[in-house]
Amino acid sequence: MELYCLGDSLTFGYGVNRTQRWIHLAAQQSGWQLINLGISGDTTGGMLTRLQTQLIPKLAQQHDRHVMLMGGCNDIFYGGSAATAQANMGSMAHQLLAAGAFPIIGSPLPLCVGDVPQDWASVVDFPQAAVMIADYRMWCADFCRAFGIPYIDFYGDFLREGAPNRTLYLDGLHPTPAGHQLMARRVVQALNTLEEHAWH
Repeated sequence: MELYCLGDSLTFGYGVNRTQRWIHLAAQQSGWQLINLGISGDTTGGMLTRLQTQLIPKLAQQHDRHVMLMGGCNDIFYGGSAATAQANMGSMAHQLLAAGAFPIIGSPLPLCVGDVPQDWASVVDFPQAAVMIADYRMWCADFCRAFGIPYIDFYGDFLREGAPNRTLYLDGLHPTPAGHQLMARRVVQALNTLEEHAWH
């Protein structure tokens, strides 16, 4: 079974070695082949373009077609709103369904605002973005529930006593190798559930 993983730096695995990324770990642990289509800094608009021009034509030639979508934080960082991310994620999920493929949506991670590099904090209102990302996470869960799409929620694993666990972040935004291990565990659980329920 193959799973195409379309996203931004959280999918790409910014800041850690390839063998430490959740995609590599989940592939080892699950027996699935995970294809990394993450681009650091990408928005859901970029993901939508790549889905339409690169991925859907490729999926048309395959039988079992699973795609994990995880993005939206950069939309919030650059645009100050989750509205575009919501519209694009919804569009991508429905375009995949229309193409006979099976979307899965992954949640964003909480922000550890105090550890974000100062250069980045000069162009993004990270305290406000943290609130928007928390709301966007809930929207993703509601969207998946409404349309029967599998949802992988990483958010809670990165909290300790209700606050972001700073030991799991490289820079307040991106996970450490230990954070990637937690993400891989969630993905493997989701893939095992898909196999048990024959959602393919």
